[in-house]
Amino acid sequence: MINSFTQASKYVTAYMGSNNDPYFSMSAPSSGMLRFNGDTRNMEVYDGSSWRTMSGCSASVSLNNGAEEAIEWAIKRMSQEKEWYELASSNEAVRIALEQLEQAKTKLELTTILARDTARDFDETEAMQA
Repeated sequence: MINSFTQASKYVTAYMGSNNDPYFSMSAPSSGMLRFNGDTRNMEVYDGSSWRTMSGCSASVSLNNGAEEAIEWAIKRMSQEKEWYELASSNEAVRIALEQLEQAKTKLELTTILARDTARDFDETEAMQA
């Protein structure tokens, strides 16, 4: 049984329904379907004819540290880029720097593609000579 629900991460949101507001359409449940009954705060399984309360169950949902760090990095990066573009609308030097940054990113992407292709072609040539 789920005794309580604690939001373990600010990046995970769960909505609990009631038995009148389930996650899935219950008009045609199948044996083995699971649901959380928000009224009784229990996990239930459909046995083919009725919903049965599961006992001895406990559930936990969370993100690992790497996932949370990635989300934090992305949020920080988005905020930083938003600030850059806002400044670029009123500051010529920032606008030019952003244009140069975008050009540099494009060059880096193309150079990376060429480097991969060259390495792959080199590996194939060596394999054919062996």
